[in-house]
Amino acid sequence: MTTIKIRPERVTDYSQIGNLHAQAFGNRAGEPAIVALLRQRRAFDPALSLLAEIDGQVVGHVLFSPYQMSLGGQLVPAVNLAPIAVSPAYQGQGIGGQLIREGHRLAAAKGYIVSVLIGHPTYYPRFGYQMHAFGLARLELSLTADKGEPLTVRPPQQADVAALCALWQREEADVDMVFAPEPDLLAWLSPDPAVRALVFLRADQVVGYTRVHSAEPTNPRIFLARDAETAHAMLASIAHQFGGQEPGTIYTLPLHPASALAPALGQATVSSESWAMACSLVPGPLEDYMAGVREGKRLLGRALWPVAFDLA
Repeated sequence: MTTIKIRPERVTDYSQIGNLHAQAFGNRAGEPAIVALLRQRRAFDPALSLLAEIDGQVVGHVLFSPYQMSLGGQLVPAVNLAPIAVSPAYQGQGIGGQLIREGHRLAAAKGYIVSVLIGHPTYYPRFGYQMHAFGLARLELSLTADKGEPLTVRPPQQADVAALCALWQREEADVDMVFAPEPDLLAWLSPDPAVRALVFLRADQVVGYTRVHSAEPTNPRIFLARDAETAHAMLASIAHQFGGQEPGTIYTLPLHPASALAPALGQATVSSESWAMACSLVPGPLEDYMAGVREGKRLLGRALWPVAFDLA
């Protein structure tokens, strides 16, 4: 009988882990790069980066990344399961399940109460994940001809980080299932050359932030603005930066009904998705949240994924 050893990663495993993810995800470099970027977070815990080993060969790997997550008006300790990979030659043998169960056990022992992921609805529920735990939020806003006072636009800088975190706290802290950004510059810079991270300033004060893919300029990945006037000025700046958008162009902003900015701009909606899952690691706020959503007493939350997942 084959013996599978589950253990935390070591620096000397990085090469095997990277190659494993490349093979498991269609010979792509994206997932290995995501793992490498997530290791650079200040909250990264190598004890929650687990590998499965057979005869000294790495055949599986899972990463549980720690976050502070907004839930029920408070920040709770949570982990995000992503990515997970098993060597194609060893798939279907329960290795992924062993990694998930051990990761859950270790994360719970460290005080994390929730695990969140995007995944296949026929696989992850067997490990305790509940589908429709969060969704996709959107608010449609039209580009206006009146551009108002122009904003200064530039990439994020280290000096902006405190103001950006404060802007996030003001705009997104009441949205359930959102990961709080770390107070580091890397939390605001996209690793994807096709995605531009932009800071907007008025009178040298940070008033907005967005990340926009060059192929999807009307669908920002994140959109933080101090007020409605700033939001419209930001759209004008985005249109100028990327070109081709005329007045009347509709922008789909990832704003939730509970986002502070949403009521001033229009009707935000959030859709339920089967692939959006969460699992209670220990009894806590997740059960109350899910019950409230099912009973129609609470809004479904939504996630804003960290910059590393711009490569996904």
